[in-house]
Amino acid sequence: MKRDCLLASEKKRRCLIALDETVVKANKKSYYVYSAVNMERNELILIRVYTNRNYPVTRYFFKEVREKKPRFIVDKSPSLIDALKSLDLEFERSVLSEHEIHPKDFMQD
Repeated sequence: MKRDCLLASEKKRRCLIALDETVVKANKKSYYVYSAVNMERNELILIRVYTNRNYPVTRYFFKEVREKKPRFIVDKSPSLIDALKSLDLEFERSVLSEHEIHPKDFMQD
């Protein structure tokens, strides 16, 4: 059996998803890059760029990602944490180490 996700229990499979929000500045404007990576498969699930960062934008991003009811890993970003809580999604706070995959690894220079 191919293991794409972590087994949360014998009956439920939950993918472990790392989330990141990065600010990119170009032409004197700020852009907010949201990304989600499947940690088990080292696969980019979704990446979106928005011109602002707020609760509705973050919540919309999560709605796109949450189809499989994954377990999320987030850093200290308040907007990510607030949106996850509002959608009643399971998450843990963690700073990813250098040895783990990070959503920024998928971004082009």
